[in-house]
Amino acid sequence: MKRGIQKTYLTALSIALAGSMLAACSGGSGANEKKAADNAATGKGEASNAPVKLKAYETDINNPIPPGDSMSIPMLAYLAKKTNTILDVSFLSHGKYNEQLRLKMAAGEYPDFYWTGGFANEETLANDMVLPLNDLLDKYGPNLKKVIPQSAWDAVTLKGKIMAIPRFAGGGTDTERLIYVRKDYLDKIGAKIPATSDEFLTLLRMLRDNDPDGNGKNDTIPFSGRQSFGWMENIFGMWGVDPSANTIYNGQVIPGYLHPNMKQGLEFIRTMYKEKLLDPEFLTNTGSIWSQKLHSGQTATYIHTVEQVGDFQKAIQDANPNVKVDVVAIPTPKGKGYEGPVGNRKNPISVSTIVMKTTKHPVEVIKMFDWIASEEGQVYIDLGIEGETYKKEGDKYVYDAAADKNKTNLRTVFAVTPLYYNPKTIPARYSPEATKRIDQAYSVARNEGLANPTVAMPKPKALSMNPELNWYSSSIIQETMTKIVYGELPVDYFDTFVENMKKQGADQWIKEMTEWYNANKTK
Repeated sequence: MKRGIQKTYLTALSIALAGSMLAACSGGSGANEKKAADNAATGKGEASNAPVKLKAYETDINNPIPPGDSMSIPMLAYLAKKTNTILDVSFLSHGKYNEQLRLKMAAGEYPDFYWTGGFANEETLANDMVLPLNDLLDKYGPNLKKVIPQSAWDAVTLKGKIMAIPRFAGGGTDTERLIYVRKDYLDKIGAKIPATSDEFLTLLRMLRDNDPDGNGKNDTIPFSGRQSFGWMENIFGMWGVDPSANTIYNGQVIPGYLHPNMKQGLEFIRTMYKEKLLDPEFLTNTGSIWSQKLHSGQTATYIHTVEQVGDFQKAIQDANPNVKVDVVAIPTPKGKGYEGPVGNRKNPISVSTIVMKTTKHPVEVIKMFDWIASEEGQVYIDLGIEGETYKKEGDKYVYDAAADKNKTNLRTVFAVTPLYYNPKTIPARYSPEATKRIDQAYSVARNEGLANPTVAMPKPKALSMNPELNWYSSSIIQETMTKIVYGELPVDYFDTFVENMKKQGADQWIKEMTEWYNANKTK
């Protein structure tokens, strides 16, 4: 759920709507901020032990939500009881979450808090509707301050103000994604773990030519990706660039896809495509189709999140019961001619919770999330309710996944710690072998990753005015990159592409990002 969740960018009209609604709501943000600050300072809501009602918007993570109001759902009722609240949670459709959230905000239907993928580009942030949390956390958030690392707090801090409760990456690393290989395939064909881009090409060729799954067919996919060059970041990352992130180059913050090292990445992918080392459907694979290719065992190497290696190991093993499946993370190989950091962008946060200035219960919101950050709360998020979805045997947790079916999404959207990376509960979810794989993946991730200078940056005006600058949604970018990979354009055309993009607004975007970085993130 990390970068696969793409932001729906607001239009100038929606900004105006949000701003006007805020002004109409309470006579300006200053009044709301003062009210919230006064509530926090006086401990409003603490004089009575009666639970307070908290309204929230969360994503349904594409899972079914039981009918009825929140308090009729046992998982949410349990959270409410533990935090002395009455929860009114609206689970919005994940695919249209940002659109639905924007409509509710425009209609003045403000929650006390809401879920957001990542943190940047928030319309509420741009319109001064977000409550700074520094004082509230100091007074009511000891668990939050204890478990969430400073890098995550830094990511949601602007000019010294903490603007969200972040969920941090975990495992001692901010790196999101790694390259995975079927080590059992490598062992069968006598291949070694590649350390360089040339060695990686050699490995892919061996996987193409040597029938590693032993079915007598030439059907193994050496490497696969997804639409819009998705889940291919570490290929470019062999040359120290992530096209979907921003980076610092020659003293400026620039979009990664305009970095000169993109040429080496594109040339490498072009070679992969030409030599049939790359899934020919990589630009049309949907998430479900791609996952099926991975789970079936048809794909030999791929890129995915750090924490999900255990899930993929299990899924592939279940689909291939007669084979001893061995999925392992490998360090991102060094690109030819390149010396420097490799991997994909570091992201100290995955999702965040925004607290609105309009809330009448800021203290209770922080107290609820502080309980979630406690040891008891973390077990609840990960395993559910004791006696229903797990039990304790001494110091050991025994998890009943069948009893927890379709319930985890009701809890995990509230998480502040990494999902499924609580050292005390990992053994309950995974076998000792899978646990070792997860630990091994995190050990790889700790040693790579690319700096991400614009975490928490609001959406620049230049990007709002020029949506064709967006890596994931721009037809110009995708068409150009595709034509280079397919051989319809020479690799050197990339230089022309960079100049064209600068003329179409990228120069202004770079200027705005650099100014924001210098004002907010440099000391």
